[in-house]
Amino acid sequence: MRSLFGNRPAALTLFSGLSLLTGVASAEEPIAAAEDSAAPTVVTQSTTTVTTTTSSPSSVAPSLPPPPTVAVPVAPAPVAAPPVSVAPPVPMVPYPAAPPPGMGMVPGPVYYNGPVWIIPAPPAGSQPMYAPPMYAPPVYAPPVYAPPVYAPPAPRVFVQPYAPQPRVLAPRPLRTARPLPPPRGPSVAIGLRGSMLGISSQQVFGEDVNLWGAGLTVRFRSQGRFGFELGLDALRAEIGKGAFTRTSYPFTVSPMFYLFQNRPDNHFNIYAVAGFGLMADDIGLYQGSPNQLSQQFWELIGHVGGGVELRFKRLALFGDVRAVGMVLDDSSPAGLYYQGVEGGPIAASSSGYKVNLGALLWF
Repeated sequence: MRSLFGNRPAALTLFSGLSLLTGVASAEEPIAAAEDSAAPTVVTQSTTTVTTTTSSPSSVAPSLPPPPTVAVPVAPAPVAAPPVSVAPPVPMVPYPAAPPPGMGMVPGPVYYNGPVWIIPAPPAGSQPMYAPPMYAPPVYAPPVYAPPVYAPPAPRVFVQPYAPQPRVLAPRPLRTARPLPPPRGPSVAIGLRGSMLGISSQQVFGEDVNLWGAGLTVRFRSQGRFGFELGLDALRAEIGKGAFTRTSYPFTVSPMFYLFQNRPDNHFNIYAVAGFGLMADDIGLYQGSPNQLSQQFWELIGHVGGGVELRFKRLALFGDVRAVGMVLDDSSPAGLYYQGVEGGPIAASSSGYKVNLGALLWF
C-alpha cells in the first residue's frame, strides 16, 4: 500500500477508475427495497491498518459482483495533499487456517483480500511477536560408573640430609665458685673507761700534776683491721688543799688499727691508736681565801699509743697507754695574761701520758 500511494501516477489512475465505477453504480437501481437493502459498509484504510465495519441487515440479498475496473490514463495534476482512496465493498473472507508461511505470529486481524494478503503493520516502537521455540525434552541416561582402580602408592625415597661438620669446642676452664665471705664480727661498740692523765713536764708547789677521772668512748670496726674511736673524759687534780685545782675535759678523735681481722671467733686483739683533739682547762687558785681566782684555758692535744682488747660474745674489756702532748692556746684572755711568762698555772707546752681502762658493749 505504501508503494501504491507513493507512486503518484498510479494513484491518480486508480482514483479515476474508482470515480467512474461509482457513477455507474449510482445510476443502476437497487435490486432490493430501501429498507431491505444491505447496510452500507464503511471501509477505513490507513497506512498501517484496514478496518471494515458492516451493519448486519435483517435479510441479505445477493449482490452482483463488482464491475471490472477500467484504467483510464489521466494526466497528472499537482495535488497539495495525498489523495484519499475509497475502495468498494469487499466481501469478508474467513481467516485462513494458518497464517501465511514465514509470517509467524502477527498482532491484529489478518485477512485475504483477493490475491493479496492484508497484514497490518506492527505498531511503532514495538517488536514483532514470535512463536516461542519448541524444545524437545531432555533425555536422561543413567550414569555409568567405572569401578575404582587402586594403584599401589609410589615408593618413598628418603634422602639423607647434609650433616655439617661438628664444631670442636675448646673446653672452658671451670670457674670455681667464689667462696662466701666469712661471717663478720660486731661493728659498733659503746663503753665507759677510767683515765689518768699525768703531766710529767710540770710541777705545782713541788708536786707532779696527775689528773684522774672517767670518760665515755665509742668505737667502730670494719670487717678487716681498721677502726675508729671517739672519746670524751672529765679529769681533776688538787694540790695544796685547794691552793691549786685543775679540771680538764679532753675530747679526742682517734683512728685505730687492729692486728687481727674482725671475726666472731677472734676474741683477743691488739690495736694501735693515734689521734688529736681539744682540751678545756678550768684553773682555781686559793679556793676559799680572799685571793681566790678562777681561770679558763684551751689546749691542743695529740696522742699516740697502743692497747689490747679481750672480747667475748658482746662484752669486751680493753686497756691502753698513750703518750700525750699539749700546747697552750694563748689567744684566749687567760692565755694572753700568761703569754711569755714561765711558771704559770698552764705551761705554754707540756707532755705526759694517759692510761685508759674500760669495758665495751659490741653490737
